[in-house]
Amino acid sequence: MMAAFFRFWTRQAEARPFATIATTEACLSACGDLIAQTAARQLVKEGEAREYDIWRTSRFMLYATCISPVGVRWHRFLDRRFPIRAQATWWLGKARRKKAPAAARVRKRAERMGAAAQVAKRLACDLLIYEPAAYAAFFASMALMEGQGVDGARRRVAALVVPTYLTSLTISPVIQTVNFAFVPLIYRVPFGSCFDLFWDTYLSWVNSEGAGPEQPHGH
Repeated sequence: MMAAFFRFWTRQAEARPFATIATTEACLSACGDLIAQTAARQLVKEGEAREYDIWRTSRFMLYATCISPVGVRWHRFLDRRFPIRAQATWWLGKARRKKAPAAARVRKRAERMGAAAQVAKRLACDLLIYEPAAYAAFFASMALMEGQGVDGARRRVAALVVPTYLTSLTISPVIQTVNFAFVPLIYRVPFGSCFDLFWDTYLSWVNSEGAGPEQPHGH
């Protein structure tokens, strides 16, 4: 069942990359917000629980749908700007090392070092450029869609972007290193999105806390 779905998804992503990724991101963001709202309702005291906010989930889905093409183009840009010209063999078994000529081993080591350098450059660009900008866009968009206006968006960005970014640095470098080093381009956005299901839950909670109970939630 899962293998059939994976093949179907791959065919759709190859034929319609932007639509397929947008749909995938919208579904995952909706799941993340649903988990966040469910967890929040379990943690509050009896009588204080808020009803499920379908508009909040809708805002998450809308944002994910609109921002997903940026993620696709970003990964394509990194692939072109920092290409790995040969498919790097990151690990070479002991038997293969013994059989391989010395010149081949030296060449393969150089290929791996070159590939590792390109992965490091991709990772640095992603962590230093894309992620901070993405968090700023996320919190600003959420505030605007909630009816907070430009001033509210500025306040939320100022209050939440830096702590959220610092939290992401505890796990994002590991995930993105694997993503850039081993995952084919077509799967990189959904690969990250599998982990983003949990990260979206966290972002939903952070954004909700940043909005505050006194602030209105526009539809």
